[in-house]
Amino acid sequence: MGRFTEDQFAHVGSAARAVRAVLRCEPRILRWMPGALLVIAIGLGAWVLELGAVLQGQAEVRNWSSVWVGLDILEVVGLVVTAVLLRRRSVYLPLAAGATATTFALDAWFDVLTAPAGSGWYESLASAVFAELPMTVVLTAVAVWSVRRGADR
Repeated sequence: MGRFTEDQFAHVGSAARAVRAVLRCEPRILRWMPGALLVIAIGLGAWVLELGAVLQGQAEVRNWSSVWVGLDILEVVGLVVTAVLLRRRSVYLPLAAGATATTFALDAWFDVLTAPAGSGWYESLASAVFAELPMTVVLTAVAVWSVRRGADR
C-alpha cells in the first residue's frame, strides 16, 4: 500500500473548514447556503429521474436484511436519545425527535412499498398505520412542543 499525499487530503480540510463555518453560523456562509442547497436539490432531483428511468420498478439489493436491521437500530437509538434529551429538557431535543420521527416515516414508507403482494403487504400497511406513523406523529409533536417551549423561555 502506498502512502497518501497531502494533496489527496486537501479536499477533506476544505470540507472541514466549511462545516466549522456553518456550525459557527458565519454570515458569509449562511448567505450562500440557501443557493447551495437548491443547487444540490436540483442535482438530486435529476438523479431521482435517472433512477426512475433506469430501475423501472426492479432492483436487486444485497444485504437486504442488514438494511432493515440497521434502520430499526437507528429507530431504537433515536428513541433512546430522544428520551434522554426529553428527560434533561435539552435544547437538542427538537433535533433528535424530528430526526427520529423522520426515521419512523421512512420505515413506514419502505415497509409498504417493498412488501410482497398479499398478506405481506397488508401486514406492512397495518404496521405503518398502527405503529410507525403514530410514532412519527408523537415524535413530531414532541419536537414542535420543545421548540415552542424553548421560545417561551
